[in-house]
Amino acid sequence: AKKRLPDEVLNQKELLSITEEEKHKFDTFYVDFEDKFRGTREDIKERVKVYLPYLENLPFEKEDIKALDVGCGRGEWLELLGENGYKAQGIDLNRVMVAKSQELGLDILESDVIKHLNSLADNSLSIITGFHIIEHLPFQVLVNLYDEALRVLQPGGMVIFETPNPENILVGACSFYTDPTHINPLVPDTMSFLLESRGFSTVEIKRLHKYSDFYQVETDIDLLKKHMCNEMDYAVIGYKK
Repeated sequence: AKKRLPDEVLNQKELLSITEEEKHKFDTFYVDFEDKFRGTREDIKERVKVYLPYLENLPFEKEDIKALDVGCGRGEWLELLGENGYKAQGIDLNRVMVAKSQELGLDILESDVIKHLNSLADNSLSIITGFHIIEHLPFQVLVNLYDEALRVLQPGGMVIFETPNPENILVGACSFYTDPTHINPLVPDTMSFLLESRGFSTVEIKRLHKYSDFYQVETDIDLLKKHMCNEMDYAVIGYKK
């Protein structure tokens, strides 16, 4: 269709098709990028095990818990949930990742997060998670995500959103920008406040993955230890009353 321009006027269907396909130009690139920089599936599954006790403490029977992972990527969290007996579905816009995850037998749909949440009924989910997705979202979309998450969660339900931690100056000044699709770092206290302001309660900031646990650091300077050896990621965790 593009080759026919500018000699021929495209119809509305063609224009819409081009617009949709343009969104997937870098799907394969991003899969390769994740494989190089994200870590192995085994590494990520090991890291996200830290969240399993939060599910165990939810006020629901295990077999009744319905989980949704937004921006689920390669599906490590979904795989872990399934291995532990939880019903979980994921959504992602990257159709290559969706196809690869479906080949692993995971329940994943190609969908935009806001559109998908809009399609769900009130009080229909027990938990909504998103690992390293909120730093990709414009502020207004992020607010819509929190609002829709609150609407579709059951009372007592929970959200978990993990993101890079700019309190670590190596993250905030450098490694955050390794991913060219990141928008800006998000400060933990601000994200906690935002969840509370949208109606979530008992909000917790969980800092994770100390730099010094992964890399050798030789310094006796307390200031450097505090801001360079500290946690590289954090999660905001909130509940619906």
